[in-house]
Amino acid sequence: MAIVKDAMKAMESVMSDESIARSDAIHERELFILKLAELREQYNIKQTDMQGFSQPSISRIEGRNDIKLSTLIKYLSQMDLEIEIKVRPRHPREDVPSEVMLIHT
Repeated sequence: MAIVKDAMKAMESVMSDESIARSDAIHERELFILKLAELREQYNIKQTDMQGFSQPSISRIEGRNDIKLSTLIKYLSQMDLEIEIKVRPRHPREDVPSEVMLIHT
């Protein structure tokens, strides 16, 4: 693992901050895409079994770089899953809530 960390440090040392930020953003999007497909597969649900979606639309959703929140809710609902979105202040203060639930399906 140390070799991988050293290699990453070496690559980042020749990259601009903007390049590193773009690379990180791409990495995060790719992980999100993989998680949707893996989640569906963990539940042994085929793309063609998702009610309310065609197989090509599931393929597009799982391959997108971004997704509408309403589409994500519908996608997860078809697998009988709930979603929660909570917000927390980065710098907690006593005069504001430590956590606020925005969405719970």
